[in-house]
Amino acid sequence: MLILAGCAAEMPMRTPPTPAPEPVATSVQTAPAAQPTPIAVPEQRFVGTGPVAVLLPLSGAYAAPAAAVREGFLAQHFASGDGRELRIYDVDGDAARLLSAYQRALDDGAAFIVGPLMKESVARLAMMHPPVPVLGLNHLDAGVVVPKDFFQIGLSPEDEARAAADDAAARDLRNAVALVPEGDWGNRVLEAFERRVEQWGGRVVASARYRQGVSDQSERIAGLMGIAASRARHRALTNALGVRTEFEPRRRADIDYIFLGARATDARVLLPQFRFHRASGLPHYATSLVYDGRGDAELAGLRFCDMPFMLDVRGEFAVERRQASSASSVAAYPRLYALGRDAYVVAAALQDGSLRVGDSVDGASGTLEWADRSTISRRLRCAELRADGIGVDGGP
Repeated sequence: MLILAGCAAEMPMRTPPTPAPEPVATSVQTAPAAQPTPIAVPEQRFVGTGPVAVLLPLSGAYAAPAAAVREGFLAQHFASGDGRELRIYDVDGDAARLLSAYQRALDDGAAFIVGPLMKESVARLAMMHPPVPVLGLNHLDAGVVVPKDFFQIGLSPEDEARAAADDAAARDLRNAVALVPEGDWGNRVLEAFERRVEQWGGRVVASARYRQGVSDQSERIAGLMGIAASRARHRALTNALGVRTEFEPRRRADIDYIFLGARATDARVLLPQFRFHRASGLPHYATSLVYDGRGDAELAGLRFCDMPFMLDVRGEFAVERRQASSASSVAAYPRLYALGRDAYVVAAALQDGSLRVGDSVDGASGTLEWADRSTISRRLRCAELRADGIGVDGGP
C-alpha cells in the first residue's frame, strides 16, 4: 500500500512558515508479492513490519529535486514487487513542518523513516533521536553525534573528489594542482581530494579558489602552474645581469595532473586559460558538475567521476534514464532520481535485516558500501568527455 500524506502542489517561491496542517492521506493499493532476495548475508538488527515513512520537501523551494527522489524511490518499490506499505509526507523544508510530519509518521506506526533530503533537515531529525531506524538522504557534518540506527546516504561531492584521486593514482599520477570555487562546496571538495591524494602517497602541490562567474582567472592559474614564479625568476635574472634575455616561461615540473571543481559553463572558460599557462599534455579531472548526459567538444578530454546511472550509455540504466526523464523533475535532476532508487534498496535491506557493516550493493548512484556504523558511502567510476559523448573504461 502506498500512502501519500499531505502532498501539495509545487510552488515557485518559499512562503513564510505557517503552522503545519494535518496531512490528508490518499492511498493506492499495490498487490503484495514475495520479498526480494536478500542482497547480503542476513544479520538481524531491527526487523520491522510497519510502514516506511518517506519525508520529502514536496512543496516549496525544493519541490522539484524532492519529486525526482520520490520518483526514483517509487520506481524501485514497484519494480521490486515488494508489498510493504509506504507513507509519503511533505515536510516543505520548514522546521515546524518537519516536526509535524515526523510526529504524524510515528503516530501512523512507522517502523522505518527515509529522509529528509536537505542537510539541515537531516541534522534536525538527528537531534530528535528517533525511536525507529532512519535513512537520511544527506550527510551530517563531521563531529555531529549520530543517534543509534541513524543511517546516511547521499550524493556527496566529496565522493567524486576521492574517486578522481583514486583514478589518477591507478594511472600512476601522484601530484596535483587544484582549482575549486569559493565557498563551502569548494572547501569540502578540496579537503576530500587532498586527503585521498595523500593516502596514495602524493600531494596537492598548489591549490586556489576562484569566484564563479568571473571569466579571467589568469592570475590564479598562473600561480598554480608556477608561471608567475618563472616570470619572477626571469625578472630577477634580468635585473642582476642588466641586459634583456629571451624568455619562455615554464610551468613547475612537479605536476602530474590538474583537478578542477567547476560547472560546465565555468570549465569552458577555465580550461583554455590552463592551456595558455602551459597545462597542455597534463590530464585534467573534474567532478560530475561538468556532465549533463551529453558530449561536449569544448571539454573533450576532461575526465570526471560519476554514478553508473549517468555513465551507462547503452545498458539498463540508460534505458531507465530515458524513460524516467519524461517527468520534468527527473529530466532536471536525474542523479536525485538515482538516489531515490538506491534509498529504497538500502532502506528495504536495512528494515529486513539483510544488510550488515562491510557489505556492498551495486546501485544506480554508485557501488554502495556500509562503511561504518552509520554511513552508506559510494564508490564511483570515471569517464572521459568526448565531443559525441563519453568514454568509460571497459565500456563503449
